[in-house]
Amino acid sequence: MKSLCVPTVLALFAAGGAFARADEVRLEDGSLIRGKIRGITENVLTVEPDFAKGAFKIDMAKVENFSTDEAIFMTTSSGATFHGVVVPGFGSSVSISSLHGIAAAGTPEVAELWREGDPSPAERALKSKERRWNFTIDAGFTGTSGTTDFAQMLFGFNAYNSGPYDKLVLAASFRYSETNGEKSQDNLHLIADYEDKFYAPMQWYARTDNGYDKIARQNFFTTSALGLGYGIVDRKNWAVNFRLGAGFRYESYEEDAMIEDVSTPTGDVELNNRYEADFGTLYNKINYSPSLDDPRGNYVLTHESYFETAYYENKVGIRIGMSNVYNSIVAEGNRHLDSTFYVKLVFKIK
Repeated sequence: MKSLCVPTVLALFAAGGAFARADEVRLEDGSLIRGKIRGITENVLTVEPDFAKGAFKIDMAKVENFSTDEAIFMTTSSGATFHGVVVPGFGSSVSISSLHGIAAAGTPEVAELWREGDPSPAERALKSKERRWNFTIDAGFTGTSGTTDFAQMLFGFNAYNSGPYDKLVLAASFRYSETNGEKSQDNLHLIADYEDKFYAPMQWYARTDNGYDKIARQNFFTTSALGLGYGIVDRKNWAVNFRLGAGFRYESYEEDAMIEDVSTPTGDVELNNRYEADFGTLYNKINYSPSLDDPRGNYVLTHESYFETAYYENKVGIRIGMSNVYNSIVAEGNRHLDSTFYVKLVFKIK
C-alpha cells in the first residue's frame, strides 16, 4: 500500500465527484460498467449494472480499476482494512481515503470489498459454518377422466440440518393413486440420512428408510445401513458421492400375500450426483441392496432422477422426475418393477 500526496488525491476525488454518480468498473479491454459494486471476494468482483437486472461476476484479473460513490470497506492482500470512498488511480490502481489516511493500492492487491451494512467476508465465512435448518415441502396432483379414470397425489417433506463437515436429512413422502376406482399406489416412506465429511473426501454415513406399501402388500418395511463413502467430486455446485456399507432389511407382508416375511443382513452400494446451475438442479441416485445370504435371489434396486427449476429467489421450484424400485421378491400377482413419473411444486423455507 502506497501513500499519495494530498493534492493528487484531492484532484482524483474532484474528478470522481464531477463525473461519477454511481460505482464504476473499468476493465482491461477499456470497457466501463456503471452500477453498484456489491463486493469483492475470492478474486471475483460482483456488480449490479445500471443497464440490466441481476448481478455480474467479473474475474479481478480482468479489472483495471474501479470507483465507488459512497464509503465502503476494503481489505488488501497485506491484511490492512480501510473504510472510505474509492476512486480510480493511474492504470491498474485505486485510491481510498480512510481513518488510516489517504492511500493507494494496485488493483490486484484488493482482496475483499463489502458495503456498509453488509457482513464482511470473514463474517459470512463464520456464518456458513454455523448449523442451520432448511426445509422443503412438495406436492403433486395428476388426474385423467374418460376411457381411464386416474388420480394421483404426491406429498413430501424434507428437513436439512447442515454443519461445516456433516449433514442430517429427515424426509417423509406419501404417494397415493387410483385407477378406475381401484388403488394403484399407496405407500409411505420415513427417511433419516446422516453423513460426516470431517476427513473429506472420505466420509461415513448412516441411513434408514421405514414405511409401508399397501400395493406391494407390505404392512411394514425397514432398511438400515452404515458404511463409508468417498466424495468423487465436491464443489459448490456439483457433488458426486459413492457409498459402500452393510445393513439390515426387514419386510412384513400381509397374510394373503403368499410370501414369507423378509429378514436379512444386506450390503449397501450407492452412487449419487447433484449438479446445480443457473437454469436449475439435476439430481440422480441409484442404490443396490443385496441380501448377504442370497445376493442373486434377494435384492432391492432403487433409482431416482429429477430436474428442478427455481423461481422467486429460489423459494419455489418445479420438479420433474421419475423413480424406480425393483424388488426381486414380491407378493403373488405383483410385478418386480414399480416406476413413478411425477411433476411436483416445491416450496423452500430457510
